[in-house]
Amino acid sequence: MSIRHYNPGRNRRGRVSIAAERFLYISLILSIASQIVFLFNQNANFILASATFASIFTLAHAQLAFAKRYFWSYLLFVLVFGFLIEFISINTGWPFGNIKYQNLGTTFFGVPILVLIFWLGSVHPLMIMARKIAPNWVMISGGAAITSYALFFDQILVANDYKTWEFSGAHIPFQTHIPLDNVVGWLFVGVVVFGLANLILPKVRRKISASMNSVDLFLVWTWIYNFIANLFFFGKQGTALVGGLAFGAILGWYLSKRYLGSPN
Repeated sequence: MSIRHYNPGRNRRGRVSIAAERFLYISLILSIASQIVFLFNQNANFILASATFASIFTLAHAQLAFAKRYFWSYLLFVLVFGFLIEFISINTGWPFGNIKYQNLGTTFFGVPILVLIFWLGSVHPLMIMARKIAPNWVMISGGAAITSYALFFDQILVANDYKTWEFSGAHIPFQTHIPLDNVVGWLFVGVVVFGLANLILPKVRRKISASMNSVDLFLVWTWIYNFIANLFFFGKQGTALVGGLAFGAILGWYLSKRYLGSPN
């Protein structure tokens, strides 16, 4: 009689080259450095630099972790959908309210190019978060993730006169210059964006893949930076509280599943 030993399956996914990993972290570090400089010199060029490096990081990670089909699908989907949503909102006041961008540089049919770069740099990490939190309800978890992110990010743009609203109704708690309709709009847009993206973007990672550690760093830094920026530099303690609790709760849920459950 032969005795067979059972060996449980192992994660045989390989790692990308050291050079590729370095490129990811260098682009992420440059984005972080630009954000820190912006705290002391509120110049739109530093926002542009930060968003550009964040987008480079995001696109590079999309390619290195999920391959070409994900990369091109993500690039085209986010640019087209992001532009359409912003164009409609600027011209109709729906779904984000009657908004106006200023001092953000070159525009395309009224939509600042920089705003589209913001979209590129944020959706992929939030998609990874949403799929990890609730793989069967990505549209819900994604909508909650991007809405909580917007609670932070919109206020920084408003505080530096890059984005304004005209409204007379209810406002977000502690954010008197941002209408409550903006939260409803982001929830709606988030559900649509992440619902469609989850159908379009491949879920299977490459066998030789970039790890998710750099994305974790991106998300944790996003929470820390926006909390500190609003609390200490822009005088928005209420935003730091509301955004910190909202995004922090979702981030904590994600990290618990990453490090207390399966890390893949």
